[in-house]
Amino acid sequence: MRSLDLVIPGLLGPFSTEISANFPPHIHQQLKEVDFHLLKKCLTRARLKTNHCTSYYSTLVDRFSGALAVTENKLAQCELTARHDGIDTSSGFFYRADPVHFKAESDHAILLGSELVLPTDNEKNALISAFNRHFLQEGVCLHASHSLRWYLQVDRPLNLKFYALDYSLGRDIKHFMPEGEDALWWRRILNEAQMLFFQHELNTLREANGQLTINGLWLWDLTAELPSCGQLRAQTEKGRARSENNRKLQKVYADNAVSTALASSLAEWASEQCNHLPVEHYNDQDTFEPDSLIVVEQIYASVCYGDIEAWLNALREYCCEHLPRVVNMLKTGQTDEINVYPCDGRVLSINRGQLIKFWKPLRNIESYFSVSE
Repeated sequence: MRSLDLVIPGLLGPFSTEISANFPPHIHQQLKEVDFHLLKKCLTRARLKTNHCTSYYSTLVDRFSGALAVTENKLAQCELTARHDGIDTSSGFFYRADPVHFKAESDHAILLGSELVLPTDNEKNALISAFNRHFLQEGVCLHASHSLRWYLQVDRPLNLKFYALDYSLGRDIKHFMPEGEDALWWRRILNEAQMLFFQHELNTLREANGQLTINGLWLWDLTAELPSCGQLRAQTEKGRARSENNRKLQKVYADNAVSTALASSLAEWASEQCNHLPVEHYNDQDTFEPDSLIVVEQIYASVCYGDIEAWLNALREYCCEHLPRVVNMLKTGQTDEINVYPCDGRVLSINRGQLIKFWKPLRNIESYFSVSE
């Protein structure tokens, strides 16, 4: 059976309990407009299933798991993107340490991500050089080939519990700083780095130009589980039917997701282990090759920051410009099924027969929202 998988983080939240309980009436009203009719039809008529993937990263890794085989059954996001960025991780231990802005409020600071800071290559190189000179005797240094993704190299594994960058955006940083035996060590490194960056002439110039300063680093990593070589071999030997996870992907379509580069990174790794897996920009497509993966990040940032207005605008754009092309493939028989992954532990699957069940009353989009922890 031919199918298309759509991974769309932020499609249905998750929104905070406070936002969900006090959803603006004008947003409710706009979600009833014709722009969202096709999405409501797909949600209402789809079969709802559950899976174990409750984050964007774990969902995406799960969709590639049939093409990835590793010696351990987990894959660290830092390791994955470092390979993509050409960072040599053969010695030492590496963690993501992305450039961010800590926005000062009256009694706390809010985390703003690197996609809002947008350092230039010159700024990246200058700040990393200053950091590495300052911490030369500490056994730590920064590396980066992409201005939005920086890496901290240390000479020992850090005993820390991390909070992923996307999970922490727009929140009070004191609740999401790394925790564990090395927490105080990292606080000291971060405090010194903040003073170093604050005094740097590039940040002085950014502030004079009305830009957000690069006044912090967000230390983090994230792992996702996937089958090991032995597990995949055991499944084959037992004669199990090929699951949707093991279906061979033909192509990956992604939006301009330069900040995370997750889809491209996974496709590159999969290409090293099996046949070449091309990645194309989905905005350039009128139709999509069956048995392919479509990754849509354009809605996600607004949910991370809890910006309902921005979420509505991004969702409207997707529903008007992109969703009709996918659904049209189902209507015309170019694919047999569409599987939508909102990255919250649910899968919504719809085939052509379900799509034409016109007698089934449509439900409000809000009834499908997920709530964050």
